[in-house]
Amino acid sequence: MDRRITFFTLKEFVAEQMNKQQYEGFTICHLQKSNMTDIRSYEPMRTDSFGMSIILKGKLGMRIGFSEQEIQENMAFLHSPTTIIEFLERSDDLEMISFMFSLDFAKKIGMFFQGRSSLDFLFDNYLKVFSLREPVVKRFVVYLEHLREVNLSPTPTKHQAEIIKSTFALLNYEIESELMDHVIGQVVLSGRKEKLCLDFITLVVDQFHVHRSVQHYADCLFVSRKYLSRVIKEVTGLSPLQIIEQTLMAEVTAKLRSNFYSISDIMQQLNFSDLPTFSKFFKKNTGQSPILYRKELLT
Repeated sequence: MDRRITFFTLKEFVAEQMNKQQYEGFTICHLQKSNMTDIRSYEPMRTDSFGMSIILKGKLGMRIGFSEQEIQENMAFLHSPTTIIEFLERSDDLEMISFMFSLDFAKKIGMFFQGRSSLDFLFDNYLKVFSLREPVVKRFVVYLEHLREVNLSPTPTKHQAEIIKSTFALLNYEIESELMDHVIGQVVLSGRKEKLCLDFITLVVDQFHVHRSVQHYADCLFVSRKYLSRVIKEVTGLSPLQIIEQTLMAEVTAKLRSNFYSISDIMQQLNFSDLPTFSKFFKKNTGQSPILYRKELLT
């Protein structure tokens, strides 16, 4: 069965709250099982934002970047616009706080500096789920609640922009301080199969625009196609081709939802030889043609 990827913009994800905010580029919200009814289980999705969510109570089963995870109290998970996530199981007592922001907003307030910042590293493929000590969780929640309160203030306050920027910076430094050693340790201690899977997914993200052959990636990784397929299936539960096609579909869907690209532009950028080939691929994953998909977005 084909796995279709749903794409959410930041505004769509928390539309009601976004209408009350002073700034549109980020949002912080409390989520429970009861108010997550719009998020379907077992449906791959991607957003246009970066995000961090902290589990405050209960358990959450997820597939993040093709790896299945059980996330419990005092654990957090990260996602970026290139990450495909899928909610699997949610406990009845689930409570979490989620923090999402756009790349434009991050650049605007200077979160991403020249070179490789801590957040830039953390949102890479090396780490998606991690544990936090309870005092750290409490500090993070204080920062996030403060940002939420300032952003939802009915009227702008004095130095509001500076307060938001400073709190973001403080949160960034806390993440760097708490997690960098953990991230490096996890990369070093990864098993051989997990390392191969990580290298494969990293290559796919870099090269899916041009290369869609499993054999190509096997050659790049100096392993046989059969061995690569077996390891990827064992680690992620998906075949290499499924990962390649899901990554490609996420990019296609995002571009179709943008007004900046014509269908011809998308075909050329993603190396489709002609419209019938592109339409066949898209219809296999969504059940409709790319032209009809874009038309429905405009109605």
